[in-house]
Amino acid sequence: MTAMMKGLANGLIFLGLLGLSCARADGLDAGLAAIDRMSELNGVALACRFDDQMRRIKQALIDNLPKRRELGARFEEGTNAAFMRFVSKGRPCPSPAQFESEVGLAVEQLRQAYAQAGD
Repeated sequence: MTAMMKGLANGLIFLGLLGLSCARADGLDAGLAAIDRMSELNGVALACRFDDQMRRIKQALIDNLPKRRELGARFEEGTNAAFMRFVSKGRPCPSPAQFESEVGLAVEQLRQAYAQAGD
């Protein structure tokens, strides 16, 4: 193998690894966005006393997330911030049916994001 071919081979290997790294980062970004969405919804559920949806959200997290402290902390902090925003702005609660539908979409996004991330 010539030096030029070795350089080309090494470059292709590097690009392949870079591609895997970027795909992994995209999967993690989608996962974090899904957690943030669940936090937002949980804050609203807390403010509106949609207890059944709070349980549904938490169960989806338990079922789909890897057991990592930083992910749980992100969810809890996001929930607290979402609750405070919702209450301080005096927003009206959504209808239970509308909210249930939003939670269903968010749960599916969470499942897909963590299935793709491979965690």
